[in-house]
Amino acid sequence: MPTGRVSSPTILGNPTGRVSAAMIVRNEERLLGDCLKSIADEVDEIVIIDTGSLDRTCQVAAAHGARIIERPWTDDFSAARNCALEHATGDWILYIDADERLEVPAAGALRAAVAEPGVVAFRLQFQPQAGYTPYRELRLFRRDDRIRFRGVIHETVHPDLEAVAQADGLSFGQSDIRLRHVGYEGDLTAKHHRNLPLLEAAVQVTPERVFLWVDMAQALAGLGRLEEAITACWRAVEAAEAYPDEKQAGDVTLAWQWLVALHLPLSPGEAACLARRGLAAHPHNHALRLMLANSLFMTGEAAALPELLAPIIAIDAETFADALVAYDKRIFGEWALDLLGAAYARMGRRNQAARAFRRAAALAPDNLAYRIKATAFSSHRPQETPR
Repeated sequence: MPTGRVSSPTILGNPTGRVSAAMIVRNEERLLGDCLKSIADEVDEIVIIDTGSLDRTCQVAAAHGARIIERPWTDDFSAARNCALEHATGDWILYIDADERLEVPAAGALRAAVAEPGVVAFRLQFQPQAGYTPYRELRLFRRDDRIRFRGVIHETVHPDLEAVAQADGLSFGQSDIRLRHVGYEGDLTAKHHRNLPLLEAAVQVTPERVFLWVDMAQALAGLGRLEEAITACWRAVEAAEAYPDEKQAGDVTLAWQWLVALHLPLSPGEAACLARRGLAAHPHNHALRLMLANSLFMTGEAAALPELLAPIIAIDAETFADALVAYDKRIFGEWALDLLGAAYARMGRRNQAARAFRRAAALAPDNLAYRIKATAFSSHRPQETPR
């Protein structure tokens, strides 16, 4: 049986196909209220595991009718999440965090989704940061004692969902319901210090998980331990090759991006080689394509950029979505156009450079640099030789 101090439950309605929101929180009074407002009309129960808040988090939760369980933090995200699952009473679980917001295409969309027969879980749209394109995450799944989170950090429920789907002949559904993440702002140093010991422990248990190595690389790089970050990236690449699947393939593209970024300042040529290797393995990854273009520009190969950047610039960032990878929308717009303008300028094609800079300026009107460059290359000069 679950342990901990439990507040009185509040059941919000809907006697069949009930949905429980399951959360873990600590010192989230600033963000929690808006999260709970976003789910209030879509779920039937809110279960919150508080792992030691010292602010008004519990009062905010109680004001929104949440069921609050106080549980000590044990450096294990799965243990806390599984505690929420054990206390939930709904037929379905919505897994959501305090710094996320639920957005539905129409009222009642969550309950309409779970009414679909033969589905064990739904892939919802997930926007990891403001200004990013969404990807898909399994965030809505059946409540079942066989389904539990695994891993002390970057906990996952995927293995158990796959096992239950196979055992019961169920499938995975897809929904236009969206979760929007509003965190990851400001200095992440404290987060890196917190996560690194957990990541070091986690990769000892599940060294095959690519994302653990990628996040370790990010933490190490954020703490200035660059050589160790590069080593972690290569461990991610090795894990993706040894244990290939769709999720691993999406995650390892981040390792390739970190490898390029970590080599670029001191060795643009090596960065270009790494970008080519990553793009050869993942030819549809747009971030790696842009990073290759940037590396080639720095090595003096500007002539290759127009053809290389054309597929990126052709994408409408506002409607684009990839199932596995989220992209900063600027990749498809201002960043690619600014780099294209610089390439044209280096080749002496001033009119084309000006057009690229003007397009970048139109997408980012607050960026004065784009307007200055557009103006500079639009000024009167001898006519270009047609090419």
